[in-house]
Amino acid sequence: MVLKDIPQNVWSLGLDRVRQALDRLDHPERFYRHVLVAGTNGKGSTCVYLERILMTQGVSVGTTISPHVADFTERFRVGGRNADSDALAKLRREIEPAVKDIPLTYFEWCVILAACLFRQNSLDFGIFEVGLGGRYDAANVLDPEVSLITDIALDHTQYLGSTVSEIAGEKARIARRGRPLITTAAGAALETVQEHASAVGAVLHVVDKPCGYRTSMKGSRQALNAALALRTAHVLGFRPSGAQISYALSTAFLPGRIEEIGGRVVLDVAHNPSAMGVLLEYLENSGFHGVGVLGVLADKDYISMTDMLKSICTRVYIAPVQSERSWGPSEMERCLDGGRVVQRDSISRAFDEALATGEKVVVTGSFYTVGEIRESIVCTGS
Repeated sequence: MVLKDIPQNVWSLGLDRVRQALDRLDHPERFYRHVLVAGTNGKGSTCVYLERILMTQGVSVGTTISPHVADFTERFRVGGRNADSDALAKLRREIEPAVKDIPLTYFEWCVILAACLFRQNSLDFGIFEVGLGGRYDAANVLDPEVSLITDIALDHTQYLGSTVSEIAGEKARIARRGRPLITTAAGAALETVQEHASAVGAVLHVVDKPCGYRTSMKGSRQALNAALALRTAHVLGFRPSGAQISYALSTAFLPGRIEEIGGRVVLDVAHNPSAMGVLLEYLENSGFHGVGVLGVLADKDYISMTDMLKSICTRVYIAPVQSERSWGPSEMERCLDGGRVVQRDSISRAFDEALATGEKVVVTGSFYTVGEIRESIVCTGS
């Protein structure tokens, strides 16, 4: 992997390191237009919808997505396709001499690689997904022409605050004076975004109605994510036809977003109660009857997520994920419920037992959980 020597789970919030690195690299990010996308859920989907819409207008687009599901190259898209791993490794080798004395984190490296990759490919637009929050996220060093904020819910509370309003305040810091800030936030989150937009002089656009086009990705929030992307395209000055919009939204794809495989398995990267609620709504509406496989990180609301999944599944298999941030035996023990919630020693074993029931299976809880199972399905063809 391109960044295999950089720890993924070491976070050091702040902008100075990335600013210093980009300055040494002669600011590759200044050669194309930027869109910055923050939010709790739906960021990746919104990025890809916007990418597809802009591509129908004849412009070249690069997109960052984080985290990845199974392959590191998912984080870097050029023209709607994952970047080549060898090309990314070569690019890192070229960059490293200029920044080797800067202690860049994993995500900071991703932002810098993307900035250079998009310049290298002479792209017109770079769509950057914020990794964590907004104010101190590495991507916030960029100078976005338009900033987007998707749905806001409780997540990363140890870093962003314990209320939706506090979290919204962190994410709203991607707004720029005199430039559009477009959001699907609602309630208390929207009030906070409105206050910040007014304070900095950003031009606020609120998207509160879903678009009327069919989206390829499933779930009740997708039509609103698509509407956010479409409004952004309009604000950027593009006027796609109905046929172009329909094509863009029906061909956009990201793995692990309520993804159905083989008629029996549903994969979804829901990793907080808000996203889990969207998944359960979809399962209920589609008549799902089956079992669940759940793997969650220890800093998430794992009790609520287990209870939610248990409400729709005949049995839930819980297991640790392949991350040092995984929940452990003590956290999982708090979620056990007789025969309804059972603990296994690995996600792969939990999935095998779930399949053996002959019922449908939903796999969820984190990107790590979905990534492990999706990779095994793709590799085995099962």
